Amino acid sequence: MFSTTRKALTASLLATALVATLTTPSFADKKSDLEKEKSGVSGKIGDAKKDLELSSKKYADALAALKKAQGKLDAARTTLSGTRGALATAKAQDDEMQAKLVASEAELDAAKARLGRGEKALATSEAAVEQFAVENIQQGDPGMRAFSELLQGEEPSAFSEQMSLNDAVSDDQLATMQGLAATRVILEVNRDKVKKLRDKVKAQREAAAANLVRKRELEAAAVSQATEVAQLVSDRRGAADSAEEVRREDKKQVAELESERTRLEAQIRALTPKQVKEAGGDGGGALSYPASGYGVTSSYGMRFHPVLHVYKLHDGTDFGVPCGTPIKAAAGGTVLQTYYNAGYGNRVVLNNGSMRGKSIVTTYNHLTRWIVSPGQRVSRGQVIGYSGTTGYSTGCHLHFMVIANGQTTNPAGWL
Repeated sequence: MFSTTRKALTASLLATALVATLTTPSFADKKSDLEKEKSGVSGKIGDAKKDLELSSKKYADALAALKKAQGKLDAARTTLSGTRGALATAKAQDDEMQAKLVASEAELDAAKARLGRGEKALATSEAAVEQFAVENIQQGDPGMRAFSELLQGEEPSAFSEQMSLNDAVSDDQLATMQGLAATRVILEVNRDKVKKLRDKVKAQREAAAANLVRKRELEAAAVSQATEVAQLVSDRRGAADSAEEVRREDKKQVAELESERTRLEAQIRALTPKQVKEAGGDGGGALSYPASGYGVTSSYGMRFHPVLHVYKLHDGTDFGVPCGTPIKAAAGGTVLQTYYNAGYGNRVVLNNGSMRGKSIVTTYNHLTRWIVSPGQRVSRGQVIGYSGTTGYSTGCHLHFMVIANGQTTNPAGWL
């Protein structure tokens, strides 16, 4: 809230209350001219109220849209980051799986080659053993054949040589038979190894294929999510630009209206420097609580404004009252004005006359409605309106102000 506005407003309100006491022609003429000028400015302010209120609502909506856009953007970026991480993992797994698959296939090929050689060796050994068996059957027992030849007059030395040869052949055939058995065992081992390697390669190919599908899905998702993030970045930028544009419009409009009002009300203040005490009052030295029984939720002083989001003077004391709570005059006096302001909402301004040697004006802001009229005299404790949350407000409360000699002051020193 703007302290310069209050300075000007105080003088304006005092002038309004006292203008009826000015009877000289010069005062009346000048008053009439100023009142006409004031009426024109008030009309401009009144015309701008709806736009200013709408603009402020637009700003709040723009901030909400910006926050929502930022939330979506943060979530989308997190999702994209997770997808890219999963994609990197899938790619690494793909490379690892391919390397293992190549090694397994090479091992399988080598095992197949060994198996092929073993099968050929087995076939050769089986053929040799088969030939030996056939010959043995056709020629009979070699030992018996040599003994028969000996009986038929063959030399004994020939018989000995034939028996030695038979022994050598038997040993060779025995070795062949043993080799055949060993070949069959090795061949079976190789066959089992080939089978296991084939199963291993099959499983690796299936896993690699599944990982490849997942990798492609992740790649597609990453592209889609990156596009979404780009759009959300654009949306957020647009929301931020909109919020900043409306904020600039608000500040500019408020500054222009307050500057004009300050200029005019300063002139009205200069007309009535001696009429302050004639406004009324009950002669008390302190103010009563305008909403008794309710605690203070925000004190007078600098604070971060919850709507405008800037540090500025909080020019009064907030009482945490529910909407519709009766609000009472803090002291007797005269109602100077009742009107709506985009910042203060519905407000009642009372001229409480002189207290402790100072001109005291109290204002009651953000009301739902008022039940008094300008020029009406009220007594201390009289209900003048009902609390609300109009204007720049984040919830139901009463914003109570004390203006002493045209300057805002801490209400706590007067209550």
